[in-house]
Amino acid sequence: MIIKNGAIFISDAHENVNRDDFLRFLQSFDRGEISAPQLFLMGDMFDFLAAHAKNTVKFYEKHIELINKIALKTEVIYIEGNHDFVLSSLFKNVKVFPISAQPVNFKTELTQSVQIAHGDNFLPFVSKYALLFLRLEWFLMFMNFIDILCGFKISNWILNRLTVKKLDYKISNFKAFISPKMRHYSADIVIEGHYHQGEIFDIGDKIYVNLPAFACDQSYFIVEYRDEKINFARKSLKGH
Repeated sequence: MIIKNGAIFISDAHENVNRDDFLRFLQSFDRGEISAPQLFLMGDMFDFLAAHAKNTVKFYEKHIELINKIALKTEVIYIEGNHDFVLSSLFKNVKVFPISAQPVNFKTELTQSVQIAHGDNFLPFVSKYALLFLRLEWFLMFMNFIDILCGFKISNWILNRLTVKKLDYKISNFKAFISPKMRHYSADIVIEGHYHQGEIFDIGDKIYVNLPAFACDQSYFIVEYRDEKINFARKSLKGH
């Protein structure tokens, strides 16, 4: 798959009852005020969404409808995160990649290799399999059944807890923090979300791109090819 000129990469919107900026972004995209040949949703677009979580599917109903509508005219790629998972049945026209399929391999128009992941991969053994367990469909169906019996107290508790989570933070010496992870990647360019840093730098012979948290300042990256290079221009919903 080729990353096209003008592609939008947006990550970590963490949409909830207190935040609707991602909904406004989708509405602007649907109206044509924002346009792109490709839209990469890089995970954690929602505070909690899974196909079998009936209450949260209802809560994000407008977002789901808009993403499916946009996907009829624009190629939409959804890289699942740790807050949104098992989504393929919700997004019929979207290319959805679960964590088990990440990193996903792409190419630039300049034939550079690119690997894309949300960023919560290559975890320690216990964390890795704990998160994979939470993505098992039978477990999610069972928890949804319990949630219904409890009057959706479980899912509402999760949503309420996540509204106070701190998202705007800086990781000290982020380059040194992320460098050991690069041994897991083989591409020329690595693109991740998850860490909320919005930084681009070289690590050895690789270019590392970390997306900003859309939830914090409503910004995202747009791909621009110029001077035989791929560039990532930072844009903001506030500018539209």
